[in-house]
Amino acid sequence: MRLNKIYLDEALNKLNEVRAKNTKTEANRRTEVMNKLPQYAELEQQLMHTMGQIMNLALDKSRDAVAKIDKVIDNIKQIRGQMDELLEKNGYPADYLDPIYNCKKCRDTGNTGNEWCECLCRISNEIAAAELNENAPLSRSRFDNFDLSRYPKTADDGDDASPFEIMNDNLAFCKNYADNFSEKGNGILMLGATGLGKTHLSLAIANEVLKKGFCVIYGSLPTLIKKIQNEQFNRAEGDTMTLVTSADLLILDDLGAENNTDWAVSALYEIINTRQNHGLQMIINTNLTAYELKERYQDRLFSRMFSMKVLFFSGNDNRMELS
Repeated sequence: MRLNKIYLDEALNKLNEVRAKNTKTEANRRTEVMNKLPQYAELEQQLMHTMGQIMNLALDKSRDAVAKIDKVIDNIKQIRGQMDELLEKNGYPADYLDPIYNCKKCRDTGNTGNEWCECLCRISNEIAAAELNENAPLSRSRFDNFDLSRYPKTADDGDDASPFEIMNDNLAFCKNYADNFSEKGNGILMLGATGLGKTHLSLAIANEVLKKGFCVIYGSLPTLIKKIQNEQFNRAEGDTMTLVTSADLLILDDLGAENNTDWAVSALYEIINTRQNHGLQMIINTNLTAYELKERYQDRLFSRMFSMKVLFFSGNDNRMELS
């Protein structure tokens, strides 16, 4: 995976901090055990001495050298067993003095030999996602301040349910979606006019999913498309396309407000197609009707959108009422 150098350097610095913290914890644990259990230090000295015997026996050309080595190995196993037993008898786990790694694959170095470790890629993506989300009103959009009282309780002519009933169901669905979020799923397509709460509920979901430790990206589609275009034509540094196609949850706001060009439609298709092929969750918001979406986008893109859970938003423009 190609990583932006700015985010890469920051991710590597975070791993350096992780290693420093773990090294300090290891030292504190060792000091604690050595002060409390002097027998452990004695066993450790025996272990080092016995392991040194193997080095000497490696040069032994006598017939019984192999038997001697086997005996030393048995002694090493016995001493290690005594050390583990001593720790456990005194309330410590047997691996209490083992090296501490947040990522055992790369040992918190970020590198597995010939490639960057997935833990480094994840940290880099989280940093990039935080930058993209910097201006998102996450703190203001929660489930507990979604005001259902603003939705009429009388159904419009020809409708089976009132806006209040529809939005109450939408709120319940979104809460359940956030509570049971997993990386794999079809996602949500939110349809409705401006000011009906699509962005609010999307960001409320984002807040809950972020608390679970998932990587979430929220962005206005016109802004993301412009950013991707600038990067692909070398007018800006970064790899937003990789970020938006790999995040655990992608929230695309204002679908239909982007420039209606072949390039923009192609980029949007790549985002949606890639994520759906990998089973990654999405939430897409649009002020367009189903008919307008079908008119604007190709059938293959339209059909992919409507394979998601569709929520219809109803009521009056809340932002107009609040102004």
